[in-house]
Amino acid sequence: MAEKIQSSLISDDNLESMRTLVPGDTVDLQIAMPAAPKRVKTDYIGMLIDDCLLFHIPTSAKWITVRDALTVGNEIVVRSVLEGDTGQVIAFKVKVLKLLSKPSGLLITSFPKRVESIGLRSVKRAQLGISVSLDAEVYEDAENVTGIIIDLSEKGCKVVLKVKPNWPIMLDEAEVKLNYSLDGKEVALTAKVKNHKLESDMVYYGLAFTCDEKLIEELLSRHTLLT
Repeated sequence: MAEKIQSSLISDDNLESMRTLVPGDTVDLQIAMPAAPKRVKTDYIGMLIDDCLLFHIPTSAKWITVRDALTVGNEIVVRSVLEGDTGQVIAFKVKVLKLLSKPSGLLITSFPKRVESIGLRSVKRAQLGISVSLDAEVYEDAENVTGIIIDLSEKGCKVVLKVKPNWPIMLDEAEVKLNYSLDGKEVALTAKVKNHKLESDMVYYGLAFTCDEKLIEELLSRHTLLT
């Protein structure tokens, strides 16, 4: 049996996280741009360990702005939610090496030097991310409803919670308060539910912030995964 190829750039644990990405998996690309980063979802194609990663970039007209931003050397943050038993969100930074249009739209990037991950299952302690408690009208006052922020921007965030019988699903436009600890002090952020999605034993909420921008800036500066 052939030995697994090892990496000289990242740790064994980081490489195992990369190996959980399967060709065809959907990934989120955050592309650096002069005004503000642009985010798109596309397909992961594969990797050559320590050399490069490959992603599908369509050649259709609506992708022109994205393609124009994929210049050699530009930085990209890649994020992916790994479903199944792993229960992880992984994120890493790479740089554009080449963009091909034939025989198909193909983005070639550098290989990451570090992979960050957030464990979503209770059996695995979160290495990164923001643990929060949630207050909302649907929850009983005595309930300690907890979740993890897995994605964050100035306008909003995505929070994942385990599905529990005594934690009713919040509907769109519901108001919610996110509480977290910062330097030993409790901070509360207010938001509205914009979308929700059930997947297996987890529920994902897309939230739009309704609180003071300074509170959000502090959160971003302290906790953003691979800013």
